Amino acid sequence: MPEGDAAARNLDKAMARTSRSSVLAHLSAKLVGEAMLAVLLAVTLVFLSRDAVPSDRYVFAVGSPTAATPVADNNLRLGRPAQVSTSHSVAMAPPAQVQVPTSRPVQILISDLDVHRAVEAVGVGRSGVMDLPVNLWNAGWYNGGPVPGAPGDSVIEGHAGYPGQPLIFGKLGTLQPGAKVVVVLADGSRQLFLVNSMSTVPVGTAPPGFAEPYGPPRLTLITCTGYFNQNTYLYSARLAVELSYAGTV
Repeated sequence: MPEGDAAARNLDKAMARTSRSSVLAHLSAKLVGEAMLAVLLAVTLVFLSRDAVPSDRYVFAVGSPTAATPVADNNLRLGRPAQVSTSHSVAMAPPAQVQVPTSRPVQILISDLDVHRAVEAVGVGRSGVMDLPVNLWNAGWYNGGPVPGAPGDSVIEGHAGYPGQPLIFGKLGTLQPGAKVVVVLADGSRQLFLVNSMSTVPVGTAPPGFAEPYGPPRLTLITCTGYFNQNTYLYSARLAVELSYAGTV
């Protein structure tokens, strides 16, 4: 075989190997690139799928997932964040109403006078004068006026007794301003009154506002006072003690 032909064949073989190596290198680079692209695409899909799942850390609306939190101002401006409404409609309880006493008084307690006596209901006679309690040691509540603790002036009377022989209200004039008087009603409630003032009025007259059925709750205690007539056994005047209402005890 001539040397020239052998050299030519060796050159062709070398070029063929080089060409195959280039093709394989190109295919390998292409496959690596496609593999990296597939990995990137897979990672991207994973992150996108995670972003689509709601997280409790970023839930601002409370309640149903379909309920949006109301926003008072959607015009977002620099330096002025959106105001999120947090107000809720709350049903306010109606104010507690004060119970107006309706039960009649059954007992009067005046600790400063050591008085703890029953109370009778009394009316007025034909002449318009208040009747007296049946028991001389009991007090009498005018049943034509308000119940103690109800709006208006409740009136309770009591005998003064004779000079040197005091009865239930015989020492009523010694009460000091602020002294406490408790009236117990038939329902068991205890109505507290405080002494404000006292006045003397002639027989046959009444102090201003006496037994009025309106105005703030108050109490008038009334008994005999003044000159005592030994012949008629009557007093010349009436003592009226005015008390203001101080609630229940």
